[in-house]
Amino acid sequence: MNKQKTLNEIVSFKGIGLHTGLESTIHIKPSNSDTGIVFRDLNNPDKSVLANIKNVKKTNRGTTISSKNFEVHTVEHLMSALYSHAIDNVLIEIDGNEVPILDGSAKNFYDSFKKAGIKILEKDKQVIEIDSEISIIKDDTSLKILPYDGYKITFEIEFQDCSIKKQKFILENLNDFRKEIAPCRTFCTFSEVIKLQKSGLSLGGNFDNAIIYLDDSISDEQIDDFNKNTSECITKDNIGIKTYKNKKLVFKNEAVRHKILDLIGDLSLIGKEIKGHIISKKSGHFLNTELAKKIDLKQNINKFKYNRLEIEKIIPHRHPFLLIDEIIDGKLGEYVCAVKYVSKNESYFKGHFPGNPIMPGVLIIECMAQTSCFLSLKTVGSPENKLMLLSVIKSSKFIKKVVPGDKLFLRVELIKFRLNNALIKGIAKVDDEIVAEAEWMATVVDKYENT
Repeated sequence: MNKQKTLNEIVSFKGIGLHTGLESTIHIKPSNSDTGIVFRDLNNPDKSVLANIKNVKKTNRGTTISSKNFEVHTVEHLMSALYSHAIDNVLIEIDGNEVPILDGSAKNFYDSFKKAGIKILEKDKQVIEIDSEISIIKDDTSLKILPYDGYKITFEIEFQDCSIKKQKFILENLNDFRKEIAPCRTFCTFSEVIKLQKSGLSLGGNFDNAIIYLDDSISDEQIDDFNKNTSECITKDNIGIKTYKNKKLVFKNEAVRHKILDLIGDLSLIGKEIKGHIISKKSGHFLNTELAKKIDLKQNINKFKYNRLEIEKIIPHRHPFLLIDEIIDGKLGEYVCAVKYVSKNESYFKGHFPGNPIMPGVLIIECMAQTSCFLSLKTVGSPENKLMLLSVIKSSKFIKKVVPGDKLFLRVELIKFRLNNALIKGIAKVDDEIVAEAEWMATVVDKYENT
């Protein structure tokens, strides 16, 4: 299995945001396995957001991700370049709230990452292998993914009333990304520019970082509207034939290739390598992210293996009180198995006990309780917005001591679930010997009911 990857060294960029028009600087830093791609406010380290499909907030002309106190706009080009290099883990510090658009493509991102070098990490990469068709349709647009031993994209677009017309491109694999996709720039039609300007979007768009395709017919009123919102005044005589100012295209079908660039970035928010054939007919950011959500949901339903990063997406516990490292098996609503690697560096060993470290029994119960949170998946609505809180410990038994270096195997079973109250039984083992047992009740509550 392929290993996770990060950068060898820090890579930085500075520029304006396409939609906010504000300048920002980003520093993309190497990170550890299972940390994912995280955006953090350079001026306030307490503000951060994981680049994950569950954190997508808006998809109007770009993809915005947000957490409770932080949001970042237009992440798709950067994410596309990271995914094309198979980079899983980086920390991205940003002093604004929009990724710089640079020249409108992913070329500068891609080339800088290649120059910095890629570091192979110790943990295995998470892979999604599509085993059946997943599709989504909205009006005259559609997007689906089919089983395929590789990564392939077929994309079609059609703009009847402008110079783009009908275009199609097939990306056979990601090895062709730099040559066929990375240089392709963001674009819009002349009439779209006017609408975007009026709606307060594309404030950072200019003729260096975007291609403007011309409509088949442009009125004097449209030219007047355009001239009101740009520093350059135009007339019908200097508009051009296909693009504004006859801007040279990298490829004749550059528009559809850029749509593939966006699609790769949006789907990368699943946070795993994808094996499948993606087929799009005129999809945009909304459909792209909706398909990503469906893929992610199906994976969570069908499998019960989660690494530490994925565990953090389900339960609210964090270091130093996230006490399980892996979910290794389970069946929804029936049982869950987890592993805790007991390290000599656990802080509680300093006082429990000096010279004779023993894991406290109450923390073994807490390990079981955290494991039991996964029993609520699909048992209650909107599990990502719920907590499972211990209400009663009915019985417990501690049979053997647990010490540094032990691999603690945890298995919890759901005995009964009614009216958001669960009766659960758990055992903990080391080397196939039971070290602790417990039976308790837990109550499912809303995560933010007291905030």
